[in-house]
Amino acid sequence: ELWGQPVIIDNRPGASGNIALEMAAKAPADGYTLQVGNVSTNAINETTFSSLKVKPSRDLTGVTNLIELPHLWVVNPGIPANTLKEFVDSAKKTNAKPNYGSAGIGAYPHLDAVKFLKIAGIEMTHVPYKGIQQIAPDLVAGEVHLTFNAFGPLAQFVQGGRVRMVGTSGLQRMKQLPDVPALAEALPVFEAAGWYGFFTTAGTPRPVLEKLNAEIVQALSSPDLSAKIEGMALIPAPQSLDEAARFVAAEAEKWTRAVKASGASAD
Repeated sequence: ELWGQPVIIDNRPGASGNIALEMAAKAPADGYTLQVGNVSTNAINETTFSSLKVKPSRDLTGVTNLIELPHLWVVNPGIPANTLKEFVDSAKKTNAKPNYGSAGIGAYPHLDAVKFLKIAGIEMTHVPYKGIQQIAPDLVAGEVHLTFNAFGPLAQFVQGGRVRMVGTSGLQRMKQLPDVPALAEALPVFEAAGWYGFFTTAGTPRPVLEKLNAEIVQALSSPDLSAKIEGMALIPAPQSLDEAARFVAAEAEKWTRAVKASGASAD
């Protein structure tokens, strides 16, 4: 519930989230239409999709971040590496060019990989897929050497020993996976993380935004919900309205630079 009223969930899949984006951006600015957006939909798509009819950083307002989404870097068990640093060192020594799978051209895992390869000083072949559900079987079979995604979709493969974790995104190790090195341990200047947040239509009155923010942050801060989120290897990340505004602006600017530098286009 929100404001003591039931919340109606209206799933609008398709077009890499752009259908839902456009619906939320064009809704009445009264706070009754919320979009659950992420780093791809609300920070990257406006640059990778020239056909997008709205501009998320302009036409939507951040209410609060919900979660940070650390990623696992995983390899096929046949790869001779137990850490990301060992993977990089091995890739530099071999003549064979390894490949990596991502959930599509221009998605943030692809853009993070481009940045990772540049900093690491190695070359890899990009194999784009529609999602982790398609990547995982090929990773297990050895047709894909490396991929990275949130823990949830990869958990069954990790726990079954069919893939090997070599790193987690971010500057520090995840408390849920203390034995897995952080990405920053292999590349000290590099961190990568996804996020999900609540957005609503630009122009929504400030008092309405403040009420939305207060109720959502209160729910996110409850011990029970925080424990459930952390149990899924995610990090609760509530923000004030001003923090949300600064965060969204900074993310849009960062990913615009990343997309232009990579030359990626999803059109």
